[in-house]
Amino acid sequence: MTLRAASMLLLPQVLLLGGIGLITGWGPTGWVVAGASALVLDTLVVRGVRRSDDVLGPADLVTLTRATLTCSVAALVVASVLAGALLDTSPWTAGITVLAALSLSLDLVDGWVARRTGTASPFGAHADGEADAALMLVLCAWVAPTLGWWVLGIGLARYVFAVAGWFLPWMRAQLPPRYWRKVVTAVTSIVLVVATAGVVPSPVIDIALGLGLALVAESFGRDVRWLCRHRGHTEDALRGARRSGYGAGEFVDQQGFMTASEIRGLAAAAGITAGTRVLDLCCGEGGPGRLITRELGCDLLGVDASGPAVATARARVGELTCRYDTGQIPPLPRGPVDVVLLLETMLAFRDKETLLREIRSALTPGGRFACTVEEGDPLTEEERAAMPAADTVWPIPLTHLHELLERSGFAVTWQQEHSGAHRDVVDSLLAGFATHESAIAGQSGPEQLESLLASHRLWSEWLHTGRIRKFAIVAVAQPGHRSDSA
Repeated sequence: MTLRAASMLLLPQVLLLGGIGLITGWGPTGWVVAGASALVLDTLVVRGVRRSDDVLGPADLVTLTRATLTCSVAALVVASVLAGALLDTSPWTAGITVLAALSLSLDLVDGWVARRTGTASPFGAHADGEADAALMLVLCAWVAPTLGWWVLGIGLARYVFAVAGWFLPWMRAQLPPRYWRKVVTAVTSIVLVVATAGVVPSPVIDIALGLGLALVAESFGRDVRWLCRHRGHTEDALRGARRSGYGAGEFVDQQGFMTASEIRGLAAAAGITAGTRVLDLCCGEGGPGRLITRELGCDLLGVDASGPAVATARARVGELTCRYDTGQIPPLPRGPVDVVLLLETMLAFRDKETLLREIRSALTPGGRFACTVEEGDPLTEEERAAMPAADTVWPIPLTHLHELLERSGFAVTWQQEHSGAHRDVVDSLLAGFATHESAIAGQSGPEQLESLLASHRLWSEWLHTGRIRKFAIVAVAQPGHRSDSA
């Protein structure tokens, strides 16, 4: 986020908080809490936008308005508590209720705006969830002294879950969308707003809040169970088999057939050095990207459609300057970048020309596209029937790929064949899978093991016979191409 964008966000926020402060007269304590809360909010927003490489859209601005209203609710709550005025006696009870209800109402607006404007983003979805959680925590803190401290369990659940993720990396994996989660949040938030108003008899609101706590516990419990069942995304046995298949020093958590030495060679051919902005598409668990970042000091963003794979990549980043996000490709995150990497996954894209044009648009003029490609004619019907997940296997003749690159605004500057080396890796992997067969079957299931063996046997046959050849390519984005002005 640029300084100008940050200032455009700050001014409306200051005006909103200033207006609420003047109307409610929340006093010095309120001003301090509102300012501190807004500062924390803005810091998190700037960090989140930079990390995700997103740009704030209309729906995000609605979400940030909701969060700013929550800052004002927090200011009124703290000012009331420090003044010794609780739910039944505070002169700001009506203000807290109105602002909380308004923030909750805007939750219906941001999703609608995102759909109408086509500006939905991972950052926006995450920010929306955090805005919900913050409002619930503030309201729980407001009603708890009057209705019982057990109510804080509703507001603290999200943060207990987050803290648990610090100690248990598998709990940081991407959860699948679940509508029931949204229902629980909405219902519990409505109950909290009603409790804040103090218009419902205490026994009734106690029962409603108790049911809300039960719903929250059930929802988070279901998420924890799902994460626990899927925590073996990178199976120990499978990882051990891969490590033995690549040879000493050549395994870096990659999932294709490239060795660490080949990854280094391609990075050097692409001119990746300290400070180079790199976009790593279909990054999987991020092993090659971490290798490049650690050794060359580049600024790397990895994107993959698999939530568990991205969670694993994030858990292994450590102090490196690489980031990982979940997303479908295409479209690509907003550029420009200096280098786009696509390692061992060009094969999965049937429409390669659209992909290449997207990549060209993300690059600066003179930027480099570094990829690997499986060269060969399209699969026959018989081959497609034999290959597991054949809808992700689309080889291409090398001459055709060169034509597509040229039409998309690229000039090939470096090319190297790795067919023989990858044939040896596949054979070694097959031997490793056989050695660890029982453990892999026990952890991943017999069907996944058989699919793994069947696909690698086909790759071994194709690489041995020359049916498929493997190449690494670097192509430079040519200045003056129409993608430059797109």
